[in-house]
Amino acid sequence: MPRKTQSPDAAPTLRIEYLPLDQLARWPGNPKEHAEGAIAASISRFGFRDPLAIDEASGRLIAGHGRLSVLERAHAAGQPAPQFVQVREDGMWLVPVTRGGSFADRDEASAYLIAHNRTGELGGWNDELLAGMLGSLDDALRSVAGFDLDGFLQEQTAAAASVQLPPPPPSEFLNDLITPSAPPAAPPPAADTVATPAAPAAPGAVVAPEAPPAPAAPSITSPPAQGAEEYVQLAFVLPVSERAEVTAAIKHAKGHFGAETSPAAFMAIIRAYAQQHGVGA
Repeated sequence: MPRKTQSPDAAPTLRIEYLPLDQLARWPGNPKEHAEGAIAASISRFGFRDPLAIDEASGRLIAGHGRLSVLERAHAAGQPAPQFVQVREDGMWLVPVTRGGSFADRDEASAYLIAHNRTGELGGWNDELLAGMLGSLDDALRSVAGFDLDGFLQEQTAAAASVQLPPPPPSEFLNDLITPSAPPAAPPPAADTVATPAAPAAPGAVVAPEAPPAPAAPSITSPPAQGAEEYVQLAFVLPVSERAEVTAAIKHAKGHFGAETSPAAFMAIIRAYAQQHGVGA
């Protein structure tokens, strides 16, 4: 099979731009989990030295989801911006992001996202060299590096306690599948309308580049076929300690009720409970 390549108009070089934190879009269904406490401790100690990365074809994040979550939580909690993150006049953080790279298609981009995380996991350590390097560090640096277990856990706990927010929103993967009906498009401007040029930025001011528009998400409700049932998204936020129990129950229900999908199994559980206890809508 011939190798797919980037489009002919892909940029030949990468660049770093500062983009508004609230305009960064995640990759749908990103499977990587993150030790956000450890990430927060590292950023707090060393600054934000590792820029996020965007896939230009989709306008979505292709690397840096854990760092993005840490920044979002810190900003929402009113924490000061870490080193190398700039602050716009309105208080929004401007984050360094690598731009210019794109992929031939969605599958290639997904493979890179996995490889970006997996290749680091596959490597090991030279124990002798590692011991020598760690031996030269003080306790604080050894803990934030993640190799003083007691100190590391204390650092994670402290970092998590300093950023207390409500639970994160439901997975963007679901938001991409189930979206409200799009409002009607605004009529085009009249032919004689003259656009007013934007005022030039003041000398030395940080100008945030416009984020590329995200591709339109597929929708199963806009509009529904005539007579077809519409859908609604329900999200339940559970503690991590209960995730395995819920997952196992839904998996068992799929086999027990002959359901093909997890939502169908979930509804089968609800209906069985409702029938047993006489609960009606």
